[in-house]
Amino acid sequence: MSKEEVIIRLLKDYEHNGQTYPAGQLLKTDELGADTLTEQGIAEIYEPTAEDQIVPAEEGNLSADDIRKVVKAILDEQAKQSIKSLPMSGSDQYVKTGGFVNFAHFAQEVYRAGPGNNRSEALNRWQQHCKASGLSEGVNADGGFLVPTEFKDKLLMNVLESAIVRPRATVIPMSSNSVKIPTVLETSRASSVYGGIVIYRPGEGAAKTASKPEFGQVQLTLHKLVGLCYVTDELLEDSPISLEPLLTRMFADAIAFTEDEDFINGTGANQALGIVNAPCFVTVPKESGQAAATIVTENIVKMWSRCYPRSQGKAVWLANPDCFPQLATLSLNVGTGGSAVGLLQVNTSGIAGAPSMSLLGRPLILTEHCQTVGTVGDILLCDWSQYLIGSKSGGGLKVDTSIHLKFDYDETAYRFVLRYDGQPWWAGALTPKHGSNTLSPFVGLATRS
Repeated sequence: MSKEEVIIRLLKDYEHNGQTYPAGQLLKTDELGADTLTEQGIAEIYEPTAEDQIVPAEEGNLSADDIRKVVKAILDEQAKQSIKSLPMSGSDQYVKTGGFVNFAHFAQEVYRAGPGNNRSEALNRWQQHCKASGLSEGVNADGGFLVPTEFKDKLLMNVLESAIVRPRATVIPMSSNSVKIPTVLETSRASSVYGGIVIYRPGEGAAKTASKPEFGQVQLTLHKLVGLCYVTDELLEDSPISLEPLLTRMFADAIAFTEDEDFINGTGANQALGIVNAPCFVTVPKESGQAAATIVTENIVKMWSRCYPRSQGKAVWLANPDCFPQLATLSLNVGTGGSAVGLLQVNTSGIAGAPSMSLLGRPLILTEHCQTVGTVGDILLCDWSQYLIGSKSGGGLKVDTSIHLKFDYDETAYRFVLRYDGQPWWAGALTPKHGSNTLSPFVGLATRS
């Protein structure tokens, strides 16, 4: 060990061999002694000047071994004082704090354990109570010393989107696996309404002609979404984070996320029929000469014109985040001398930090369930009240646990099941009384490539 002398300056009063050295005193000691005092926050390395009065090592007798003994005595005394106020093992407060007075006390005990694994009684008790969460409890750096929950009980994760479709759709409770819902089958109003009703004006004494509406059926058949997770008994017992409610929330969010993906993009094969694959979905052609992967003002205006008029008051816009830069720059020109009006409006008058966006006055939701810009489904105009969701009666997400499936592995199985179906109840797009452009509650843009 190097014996090179180092000058230090005391940051607080320091007592050694019955002599007290005041804060600010300059002392001369060896490198190891200087390192020990600086690590404990008692002193700092100092570059002396010619005028400084320095106490030599011989006068102060500050060897490295002596300094370590003094520091150890200080730590031992602090530990004794801390133990006086420690909570009882097994109590609620013990579970929260791990039996430590504060985080500084906990960190101090971990530091003192050091590479030699010289753990104190308090740290040994805590490690027995709270082993590593899925890591090696025998290796301190891999989780052997978990921070008590009173000091750190949060898990950071990227939260999934909130459900988009289910809160806005028409939900049908289902007591059986399949249900057939009668509907009026209407795809054109050019010559009749409600699929065949004709209103006419007969002459006096003329025979009356009968007409009738045409009916159809929408069939919902429950499909199954399942999540499965195995958790060791040690992790359930010892983790400072309450895993069961956390797992329930995470799997519920994941299933809701999958539902929205199906309601928008689903093929209908063992899953819901998404609107972009439904017969009633209307796509607006791109403009002549429109560049690839773009959205122009005419696209938005024409999409609005193809939305069924009764749906316009309930419709919402969905768009991929890739679309936002182009949507934010769209505008309508206002006559001679007028200034352009942006199609996208951002309302910040509500809760600070939570602005809402609207496009042509209807809410705009950015979602990763929409396709990237330029692809069918990148921006959608939807009235979700015209979408039917079948849901098993008596509950939504079913959560079950079993200790038997992996009994010989000391693992508990968590199973999450949701039975559902979904599809638009419109059989097809509607031809209006006058005009040839069909109308629908679900409108998108054709590919722009």
